[in-house]
Amino acid sequence: MERDVNALTVKSPAQPRLARRFWKTPSSRAKWVVLIIALVIYGGIYIWYQHALKVQQYPGPSSDPLRLFGIVSFGLVLIVAAYSLRRRFVRTLPGRVQDWLWIHTWLGIASLFIAFLHDNYSYILSNYCFARYCFTQSEGGMSALYALLLLVASGIVGRLLDVWQARVIAREASRNGVGIAQSIEDHLAELALTVERLGAGKSPAFKEYCRKALASTAAPPAPPALPPYEQNDLQRANEALIRRAQLARSLRRQERATIIITVWRFIHIPLACLALTVIGIHGLIELLKMVLQWLGH
Repeated sequence: MERDVNALTVKSPAQPRLARRFWKTPSSRAKWVVLIIALVIYGGIYIWYQHALKVQQYPGPSSDPLRLFGIVSFGLVLIVAAYSLRRRFVRTLPGRVQDWLWIHTWLGIASLFIAFLHDNYSYILSNYCFARYCFTQSEGGMSALYALLLLVASGIVGRLLDVWQARVIAREASRNGVGIAQSIEDHLAELALTVERLGAGKSPAFKEYCRKALASTAAPPAPPALPPYEQNDLQRANEALIRRAQLARSLRRQERATIIITVWRFIHIPLACLALTVIGIHGLIELLKMVLQWLGH
C-alpha cells in the first residue's frame, strides 16, 4: 500500500496541451442594423419617387420632392464623411470604429442610389453629356453625381480589399503559430540570435553555413558534413533556420496585403477630398436656394 502511495506521489502530472490560437477578423452587429436602416431610408424615398412620377408631368431635380432627395443624399454623404473624423481625429465619438465603417459603407451606397432618384436617372440612363459646359450647368449637378459615383465605387473596391487583407492576415496569423507582423519580427530576431549562439566557438564550416543561411530568408541549404560533436548543434541550428524561413514567408504575405490596402488609401483619400468638395458645393448651393425659396413664400 505504501509503495502504491509513493508511486502516486512520484508520478508527474500530465502536461497540459497548448491550444492553438485561431485569429479571425472582427465582426460587428452594426453590419446588419445599418443595412436595414439604409434599406428603409431608400425604400421610403423610392416609394415617394414613384408617387412623384405619377402625379407630376415633368419631375426633375429642381422641383420637389426630387430636390429633397438631393438634400437627403447630401446629408447621408456628410454622415459618411464622419467616419474619417471618428477614425483619425474625433475618437471620443460613441461606437467602435468597425461600427462606423459599416455606417460609412451602407449609407454611402444608399446616398448614391438616392442621388440617382434626385436626378431621375439623368446622366446615368439618359441625357449623356460630356461637353465642358455640362459639368458646370445646374450648379455642377452632373459633376456632383459623377463625383459621388466615383467615390462610392472607390469605396466599394477599398472595402473588398480591406476584407481580403484582414482575412489574409488572420489566416497567416493562425497558421504560423506566432501572430501578426510585429510578433513575427520579434520571433525572427530571437531565431537569428539562437543560430548565432549555436555557431559560437564552432568550426569555420559551421559558422559559414550559419552566416549564409542568416543572410537569406529562403529555406536553408543542405547542411555540410561536420564532425560528430557538432552534429547536434547543427541540427538545432537547421531547425531554427527552417522555422525562420517559414515565418519570413508568412511575414511577406502579410506585408504584401498591407501594402495593397495602403496604396489604395493613398488614392482614395485625395479622391474623397476632391469629390466631397464638388458634392459639397453643389449641395450647399441647392440647400441655399431651397431656404431662400421657403423664405420668399
